This record gives sequence, C-alpha cells and structure tokens, in this order.
Amino acid sequence: MGQRHDAPQGAISKLESALKARYLGIGFIWAWVYCSYETFAVYPNRAGIAIHADATWIVSAATVVVALWVGGLVLARRPDIPERPLAIAAAASLAAGTLISVAPDLFGSGASAVVVASGLLTGTGSGLLTLLWGQELARLDIECSELAVPAASLVMIACTLVIPYLPTALGTLATASLPVASVAMLLLTYRDAPQPEASRPCAATEGEASSAFSKVGKIADAPLRASSPDETVALRSADGSRATGESRASFTASMARIAVLLFLTYSVLGCGEALQANADAPFRILGIDWPTLIGSACGVAVMVGFLFYAARPTFDSLFRLTAPLMVFALALLPWADLWAIFAGTTFTAATNTVLNIGALLFVAAAARKGQVNAALGVGITQGSLQLGVLAGNFAGERLGPAAATSSTGLFALALALIALFALCWLFYPTDRARPRALAQIKAPALAGHPAEKAEASAVPAESANEPAREGSIDERCLALADACGLSARETEILGYLARGRSQPYIREELVLSKNTVATHVKHLYQKLNVHSRQELLDLFEAR
Repeated sequence: MGQRHDAPQGAISKLESALKARYLGIGFIWAWVYCSYETFAVYPNRAGIAIHADATWIVSAATVVVALWVGGLVLARRPDIPERPLAIAAAASLAAGTLISVAPDLFGSGASAVVVASGLLTGTGSGLLTLLWGQELARLDIECSELAVPAASLVMIACTLVIPYLPTALGTLATASLPVASVAMLLLTYRDAPQPEASRPCAATEGEASSAFSKVGKIADAPLRASSPDETVALRSADGSRATGESRASFTASMARIAVLLFLTYSVLGCGEALQANADAPFRILGIDWPTLIGSACGVAVMVGFLFYAARPTFDSLFRLTAPLMVFALALLPWADLWAIFAGTTFTAATNTVLNIGALLFVAAAARKGQVNAALGVGITQGSLQLGVLAGNFAGERLGPAAATSSTGLFALALALIALFALCWLFYPTDRARPRALAQIKAPALAGHPAEKAEASAVPAESANEPAREGSIDERCLALADACGLSARETEILGYLARGRSQPYIREELVLSKNTVATHVKHLYQKLNVHSRQELLDLFEAR
C-alpha cells in the first residue's frame, strides 16, 4: 500500500487535538483553595498563611466534607439531577461566599453570621464543583484524563503566580472569578456529545502512529465520554466488559482502605502545617511562595512520569513514591529557620499534588470499568482527604502550646507524627495480582508459551466460528511476524490490536508502561508500513 503524507502539525496543535483546554477547569477550583486560604490575596490582615489562620476556613472545611459525602451519594442515587443548573448554582455559591468572606469587620455584631454564611457557601460550592468535575473527567477517554488532571495543576500554578500579589480588592475579585471560569469550562465540556469513533477528539488520527505525539500512547479507541451521569456506572472497561460483582466488591474494599489512608495521611499533613512555626516566612521574605510553586510543579512532573513509565500505575505504587517526601517534611518540622521551612513546605506541596491527582485518576479509572459511580467515588475519597486536613489542623492547634513548653516538644511531636504516618501502611491498598483476561476472549498466545496456549484453548467459545476466527488471527500474526521481522513482544501486541484491544487494555494485561506499549505500537506501524488502526485491521481481512 502506498504511503500517505500528512500535513505537518506543531506540538501545540497535536496536544490540543488530544487535550481540550476546557478539560482543565478543575484546576481553577484548586487555585481558589490556594488563593483563598494559603495566601494574602483575600485576607491581607490574617495571622498567617496556614489554612487554619482564618475563622471562615473552619466552617468551609467542615461544610465541604459534608457536601462531598452527601453530594456524592445523592448524585450516585439520582443520576437524573440536571448537571448544568447544579454547576451554575455551585459556582455562584462559591463566588458569593468568597466576596462576603472579607466583610465580617463591616457588620459588627453580625460578623459571626457572615463568617458562617461565607463558610457554608464556599464549602458547598467547592464540594459540588469537585464532584461534577470528577464525574466529567471519568467520562473522558483514559488517555485524555491522564493528561487533563495533571495539566489542571499547571493551571493552578499559573494562577498562584498572579492573584496573590494583586491589591486586596482586585485579588478578592480575581479569586471570586476562579469558580466562574471553572464552571464555564465545565459547561463547554458538557457540550461534547458522544461522537463516532472516527471523529472523537481523543482518538488517534491516521498517520498519528508515526508522529511525535504517538510517543505518549495516542492510538486510543476507548469511549470518549458517556452521554448521561448514570452511564458512568455502566461504562465498559478498556476490554469492553462490564464490571463483575466480584470486581466491584474488591474495589469497594480497596476504596475504603484508600479513604482511610487519605484521612490518616492528610491528618498528619494538616497537623504538621498547624505546628510549623513561621510557616509564611518564605512567602514574606522571598516575595513569592516558591515552596508551593516548586513542590506543585515537581508533583506534576512525578505524576506525568509515573503515568507514562510505571508498569502498573495503581494507587498503592503511587503512595509508595510519596512516603519519603512525607517523612522528610515531618523530620524538618522542629527547625524554624527559613530553609528548613522552605524544604518542608516543598515536600508537603509535592505530596499533596501527587495524592490529589492520583486519587482523582484512581476513581475515574474505576468508574470507566463500572466498579463505582464517579460522583460517589470522588465524594468518598476527597471527603476523607478534607476531613483529614480538618482533623489535623485541630490537633495541631491543641498540641502546639504543649510542645512549646519543652525544648524537645516539637521533636517528640515530629517523631509521633512519623509513627502515625507509619500506621498508614496498615491500610496500604496493595494491588499486585495481575488481572485475568476475559473468559470469552482468548489471550494471544504468540510469544511461545505452551501453557498460555493450553489455557486459551480450554476457554469455551461464544459461537461455533469463534475458534476458527481466533486461529485465523493467530496464523496471520505469525505470518506477518515472519515476513516483517517482528519481535516476540511486538507479535504479542499485534495479536491484541488485531482483536480490537486498546492500548490501555494492553498495558494493563501485559503489565507494561504506557510509554513501552506506545513504542511497540509505533515500531509495529513502521514495520508493517501502516499509518492507522484501520489499515492495520485491513491486514487481517479474509483473503
């Protein structure tokens, strides 16, 4: 077949074809949290930049936990709730709560009511928007969401380079506009109707396998998004099957352990932040909150590398990466000099970024497999995370005065927090078992493993002609391997592609990293002289 020459595309246009800017809207919610409670953008006269330094935070932090848990349960049970009006109401609540949060001093005796109103509005709005974004991200193609969620953190970093340094009135208005921008992007995302596979934004176009962008695994053929919220539960997994009762039960236990793990981890983080003396020193002395910016950027880099190069990107292996960062941050807690605070805050920011992104992607992946409703999963995990922050800050405020009475008080508390963090490993959700292939699909036994061939041949076919079809595919793969000089692994992957399997399914089944699978597919396309998935499938048509 003749080679087709595609028009060259720049890296930006290739990235945009796979990742729409509107998918990054959740980053504006994260930016709102940072600008509201960890900088002086909204509260210039606050006692510090730690999140427990303002009274409105306590009400908001308690409210967001309730909003996440209750909202996730309601959205899971009532998928017919209109999402667009709910999203607009949530953004309006969050923006209004931000604007009135700066006004308690103007109301005298009514200041307490303003604090409560602000906390209720911001907590409810931020919780609901997080749930709605979690649902929408779970409807995206897996390749899209794995790009969108880390990239959303970069949006947060960009916002934090500007908003905290604006005059108070302008900074407040800018912070209040963040949820408005987020909901605008969410509404644009809702407009993405389900599309035929040939026109999906996240599907690979012809000629893409040999392009630079194919190196990140963009020959996707999984569904882009569901058309309604209840389809999130029923979405098929990457292999085209629905989750079994056994897999759902297993995931429920795993999610419960992850929720406890997040609660304990963020309790330790929150307590450490509350105990840290002069926590705002880097911000005041250096002029820019470098620790948060550097830590967040490093966290994003860790997540990107993890997603592309980890053989099995599961939450347990991700948590293993954050453990040393947590221990280093806690070990630096007793030292109050600038650079100890700088390093500790950087480690904490990196840990927070990795775990926040990882928890969201974990739920999104499970929702695609039909193991959990996306809103419920996001509500449980993010609610546990927020509850841990709240509990940790309260504990830190209570323990701080006692620690100050002794020269070794902070050292003892730091050691106790490290010991508490060690208890998190009791809830470590190990996931080392390789998933079995579906019974109705015979695993390609092309790498010379007789045991695999015997097991596959014992699987009953769904129809009388299924064995013949499978044998024909295997024979054609072996013939192409001999003719084109394919390696054993390339031949094995060719067998999966010939059966219509997606790259996410192949990487899960063979326990390979995204980058490794994408590289093998690229080499396959080059050796077979094809430029699209359809051209590859044409090689297996009856002759």
